[in-house]
Amino acid sequence: MELSVDIMIMSGVHDGKLLNFSTANNDGFLSDDEWMLCLGRRDNNDVCLREDTYSSRHHARLVRRQNGWWLEDIGSKNGTYIEHDDEDARLEQAMPVQPGQLFRVGRTWLRIQPEEI
Repeated sequence: MELSVDIMIMSGVHDGKLLNFSTANNDGFLSDDEWMLCLGRRDNNDVCLREDTYSSRHHARLVRRQNGWWLEDIGSKNGTYIEHDDEDARLEQAMPVQPGQLFRVGRTWLRIQPEEI
């Protein structure tokens, strides 16, 4: 089954940039039951945040499972945050993230674009 996702950068020097990912293009890492995209400052990340000095080289990952998208911090120095109610919650463990919900890696805000109907 082919999977795809659009991720919008919502702040920083690439504010408004839309990134397109697809398993058909061999983006990310696909296993039997999940698809993973890596985020961080290093060029070998799927979402490369090179200009964000608060982002770790390998900072976080977005994982698509059968029950939706999950966001995980992978030991970053400055943390990964997700928009929750009226405040930003620092991830202590993997948390579900909904399309349209903002999350922050380093100082860069991003979101999974909601699918158009």
